[in-house]
Amino acid sequence: MIRRLFAVLLAIVVVILIVGFMLPRQVTVERSVTIDQPAEVIFEVLSDFRHFSQWSPWHEADPDAGYRIEGPPSGVGATLVWSDEAGSGAGRLWIVGVSPNERIDMEMELGDSEVESYFRLEPDGLGQRVTWGMQVEFGVFDLTGRYIGLMLPSLIGRSYRDGLERLADYLDRTPGQVPPVPEDLEMDPLPIRDQAERP
Repeated sequence: MIRRLFAVLLAIVVVILIVGFMLPRQVTVERSVTIDQPAEVIFEVLSDFRHFSQWSPWHEADPDAGYRIEGPPSGVGATLVWSDEAGSGAGRLWIVGVSPNERIDMEMELGDSEVESYFRLEPDGLGQRVTWGMQVEFGVFDLTGRYIGLMLPSLIGRSYRDGLERLADYLDRTPGQVPPVPEDLEMDPLPIRDQAERP
């Protein structure tokens, strides 16, 4: 009886391992919404973290997460940091590359993990098709990560779509123009990683 139980458990473990190694090492999650606003307006809002709290799908759910901006508020080097001891913990999002009115590339740090994130703008009729995406690559032996990757589209996808819809509503307040910059985030002169490198 014990041998049979052990054999069944061993078979389950083997199946989990085999399936895990067959799962993709890279997962991409994208959601898109068409926004009837000029590309330059959308781009400026997305590339300026001072607007983030106005359309973020997470900020409204947890306004006390402790968001702040480090370094420049927009463009390459702009960094958004948050700390939520009661929820998702600490994290950081920073812009690593921009193609004006077309694309914004970012890196996001969550605990010990780093993922690539981006916004892409493409003409769509009279407006712009705005895509919010994330790409995660798991290690060769990171089977836990690969299984988590199966759930990412449902876990992240809804938040991304909600955020894009909130972005469209935010931009509708000042059609054709960049909304006034809100002043509700803490500002640090240099990103933490730069401060740590100073003598």
